[in-house]
Parts: sequence; structure tokens; C-alpha cells
Amino acid sequence: MLVQSVITIAAILAVVGIILGFVFLKASGGKGFLPYYPMVILGIAGIVLACVSAPLNVHIMDVGLGGWGIACLFAAMISFLVTSISHAYQVHDQKA
Repeated sequence: MLVQSVITIAAILAVVGIILGFVFLKASGGKGFLPYYPMVILGIAGIVLACVSAPLNVHIMDVGLGGWGIACLFAAMISFLVTSISHAYQVHDQKA
């Protein structure tokens, strides 16, 4: 049950991160690092949640803070990969 919840949370956070990355990518025109800020925030939140999970015994939606941290880190990784590939293609198309 715990693994399914973590994967579901990670999938939802990844979709949100990808959408925000695409929106920021279009807003910045392919210049700068603005599209990657949602992934950085997800990554930092994941590290913080995973670190504070040991002393705190908090469960949200049947998942502890460590599970939320793992889900945030997984979502940050997936959304960073998708956004960076999209960013590379957008920059390549602008130069052509």
C-alpha cells in the first residue's frame, strides 16, 4: 500500500513539474534557467522531507515524510529530464 501511494504522489508531482517547466520554458523563450526552478524546489523539498522524517513520525495520506521526500525527489528527476530534453529541442529549433 505504501509503495503505491508513493508512486501515485510522485506521478502527480512529476506531471505538475513538467507542466510548470513547459510554461516557464515558453515564458522565458528558451533563455536562462527559469524552466528548472520547479524541479529545484521539488528536489530541495524532497531532501528536507527525507531528512526530517527520522525524528518526526508524521503520516500524511498514509505516507510518512520519508515517502513524501522520495516522491518529491523522483518527481524532480523525471520532470527535470523531460524539461531539459524539451529545452534542448527548443534551443536547437531556434538556431536552425
